[in-house]
Amino acid sequence: MYQGALQRELLRVSIIILAGFAVGWSVDYPLYGLIVGLIVSQIFSIRHASSIFKWSYRQGPAPQDNGLIGYAADRIIRREKTLKERLLNQAKMLQRYNQGIEALKDGVVVLDSVGHIDTFNSAATRMLLLRKNDSGQHITHFVRAPHFVRYFRKADFSEPLQFDLRTFSLQVQITEFGVDQKIMLIRDVTERKRVETMRQDFIADVSHELRTPLTVINGYLEMLTDMDVPAPLAKALAQMGSQSSRMTNLVNDLIQLSKLESASRERNGVVFNLTNLCEQVAGEMKGYSDTASVIVEAEGRLMIDGFKDEMHSALTNLITNAIKYGDGEQVRVSLTQMDRGLEVAVKDKGPGIPPEHLARVTERFYRVDESRESTVGGSGLGLSIVKHALEHHDAELKIESVIGQGSTFSFVIPAFRVGEGVEAAV
Repeated sequence: MYQGALQRELLRVSIIILAGFAVGWSVDYPLYGLIVGLIVSQIFSIRHASSIFKWSYRQGPAPQDNGLIGYAADRIIRREKTLKERLLNQAKMLQRYNQGIEALKDGVVVLDSVGHIDTFNSAATRMLLLRKNDSGQHITHFVRAPHFVRYFRKADFSEPLQFDLRTFSLQVQITEFGVDQKIMLIRDVTERKRVETMRQDFIADVSHELRTPLTVINGYLEMLTDMDVPAPLAKALAQMGSQSSRMTNLVNDLIQLSKLESASRERNGVVFNLTNLCEQVAGEMKGYSDTASVIVEAEGRLMIDGFKDEMHSALTNLITNAIKYGDGEQVRVSLTQMDRGLEVAVKDKGPGIPPEHLARVTERFYRVDESRESTVGGSGLGLSIVKHALEHHDAELKIESVIGQGSTFSFVIPAFRVGEGVEAAV
């Protein structure tokens, strides 16, 4: 089609020029005739170019021509029609996407590279109290919860974050997409948290109610044990005393875990000496084993801002586990300062934990070896207590284990909680 239009255009220009040349030849001025023919052909070309220029600005109809100008106009018309159809389809698709996002019960907020709001749906409007003219504002202007602000600034979105905002309990997951863009999914977990709180309260209430009868049972068992009884009964009393003590420990751990789960992460902590606390816990463990010893290695006097009782509980459980499962070998507790914070590691020389169990050892009542648990005791809640205590310090338990060489339980207290040389609050 292009070749035909080009041939017609050349033919038209040639005819005009030859006609001018012929007229000039007939009056004995062929050169002037040739020049006139060229001028006329240029006038026609300018006229056609003017018509397509006006048409491009919607100031006139499309040029009607069977040469290159007509061919170009026809191609532009067809391309514009195809483009309009594509834009219409994309607009319909975009409308369906927007309708789908609007239909979601979860909030959706699209952010730019630095966190300014681009678009959001109605659910996000309800949860975050956004308005239409809030586009362009930074997300932390509307979500001021300290945990969310730290989460967003840290820019590690591998795990979702749950926090309280006004009357809502929200779970946020941020995903990066496109070119420096983020999409924030917001889920209302208020009802789920209410049910979880009811479960925690139920466990706490039951545990408290069990404490009194267990105290009575333990008292009578101790009294009977001190009496002169037949050997078979003495053996039965010893077993009853052992199981009663185990149940008492279980109840105490359940109460402690319930307190940790219900405690707010927004509380104000106190500054205390973590080095001294580790040494204190190590001293408390001296009578726990006849062979195992606990060595504390620290780089000076290290202060942190947190919750001393919860950190004491976490360290006690970690060191107790290291002694119980460390086959009576030495346990090392090291405190190391680094750029991202303060690392605390508890290392034992026990048999190690198989890799398939590492991801589940912090679950409630999860046991790696049931047969061994019956000999070493324990409630199966120790690492769950550690996990929740560390969450209140913005830390996460990390477990490294090699079969036959031992295990290392470590966590890093973030730098904003570490204050070197700060006096502990008394």
